[in-house]
Amino acid sequence: MVGVQRALLKKNIMNLVDVLGYECVGVEITGPASAGILRIYIDSPGGILHADCEKASSAVSEYLERCEEEGTRWFPGKYSIEVSSPGLERPLFTPEQYARFIGSDVMLKTNDKKKISGRIMSCEGEVLTLRASDGEIVSLHVGHIKKGNLVYVEQKGAKKK
Repeated sequence: MVGVQRALLKKNIMNLVDVLGYECVGVEITGPASAGILRIYIDSPGGILHADCEKASSAVSEYLERCEEEGTRWFPGKYSIEVSSPGLERPLFTPEQYARFIGSDVMLKTNDKKKISGRIMSCEGEVLTLRASDGEIVSLHVGHIKKGNLVYVEQKGAKKK
């Protein structure tokens, strides 16, 4: 699947998930063309239950089947659909998501395979600025981030439930 097709499929799935009443945190398409994986992260203010993942998975599956019936085949071979909540170490995809988590710790992998960990200081437009774990201030374009995740940090002194 080429980049334009991937972008269109992601946009269509994000719209579908939004119509279902969930926040579509992000969509990943991975794996070989012969066995692709469509990974969808959903969230809602009250959290996500297994039934929510099933609902979104069924809707996406029905959408993809309709597309195939109408002549649009998104995956050339077999594919699987995975729907989950973003979890504690949620993935970050957009500048808005990075801005939402200013002050949080992140782990980034850049397109040139560098790994950067640190705390988000700001995200203005498409430029993310963070204080790296070595103390250095790093600014980079969000488009240069291949993968970004929050890093769960246990709060000291917090009572375990």
